Amino acid sequence: MHIRGPGKRKREMNVLELKDVSYSYLNRAKAVDSVSFTVSRGESLSIIGTNGSGKSTLLYILNGLIKPESGKIFAFGAEIEDGYPLWLRQRVSLLFQNSHAQLFSLSVWDELLFGPLQLGLGIKEAGQRAEDISQMLGIGHLKDRGPWDLSGGEMKKVALGTCLSTNPDVLLLDEPTSGLDPRSQVEITDLIIGLREAGKTIITATNDLHIIGDISDRTIVIGEDHRVLLEAGPWEALEDHDSLLKANLIHKHLHRHSWYEHEHSHWGAHEHEHEEAAPAKETDESPLTDTGRLKILLGHWDEHNAEHAETYLEWASKAEEMGRPSLARTLREIAGETKKMEGLFKKAQGDL
Repeated sequence: MHIRGPGKRKREMNVLELKDVSYSYLNRAKAVDSVSFTVSRGESLSIIGTNGSGKSTLLYILNGLIKPESGKIFAFGAEIEDGYPLWLRQRVSLLFQNSHAQLFSLSVWDELLFGPLQLGLGIKEAGQRAEDISQMLGIGHLKDRGPWDLSGGEMKKVALGTCLSTNPDVLLLDEPTSGLDPRSQVEITDLIIGLREAGKTIITATNDLHIIGDISDRTIVIGEDHRVLLEAGPWEALEDHDSLLKANLIHKHLHRHSWYEHEHSHWGAHEHEHEEAAPAKETDESPLTDTGRLKILLGHWDEHNAEHAETYLEWASKAEEMGRPSLARTLREIAGETKKMEGLFKKAQGDL
């Protein structure tokens, strides 16, 4: 299937814009409070915030499912005042967080056919589009299955397929990796990256901080007061720990290891583990071509280098108490070599 889009990384205009938009639910609980931002053609924007901050509500507003109580919405240069017109619904598609709320047909094949048929495509053309989508997402073997009979990852792919079946210009993705097993999370993330590279305009609401560096050009942090707290590049946003802590997206906790413990931000620790497990290749996505990303990694390693050296010394003392002097000497040697690296991390940061 040909993915209609403006071309890889090309941006020509603002396709969506919110100006001072606010919305409250029937119990008068504020969900969105004076939020403003624009989305360019071909851009991939991530909106991050804790549960209840208003991320999903923003996507519902952008998709025309709910009307804001104040503020203005612009889509493809036109102000939208009385709900989404039909032409706009074809161009903007929403992936719900809960796939059960999106799938209703008797089979996966019927799900993929539904959108194209509603657009007036003939059965042959609609069938070809459904076939192309199923092949692209790797769900062709599921076409005779009922949506309720699928795993979480399979159901999410089918739901994404129903969004793509109308070939929209803009994809709104609500927590696309939430509740999935690790393999399914990676598969969905890879699909988003592929759509991004195809030039689709994508807005992803998520509190999964580990994916935003891969899927985003820009990140908006929504605070618990339902306002925009920060707008920055994804790696700059991840580096702003004060804002992330204020938004309740990371927390300080004690990370315990057998004989020792140290405190760090939840995101930082696990991100550096991810980088070590899958070293970046020398491509456009390499840390060496992304100053913000490299600064985060060097800063984290530098921050914990001294702690790790002290830990090795504690282990050495324990090893001696256990009557293992050779191991104790080796651990002290490791601690000594670790301490030598402190100056190198600072030197690399200075070279940035």
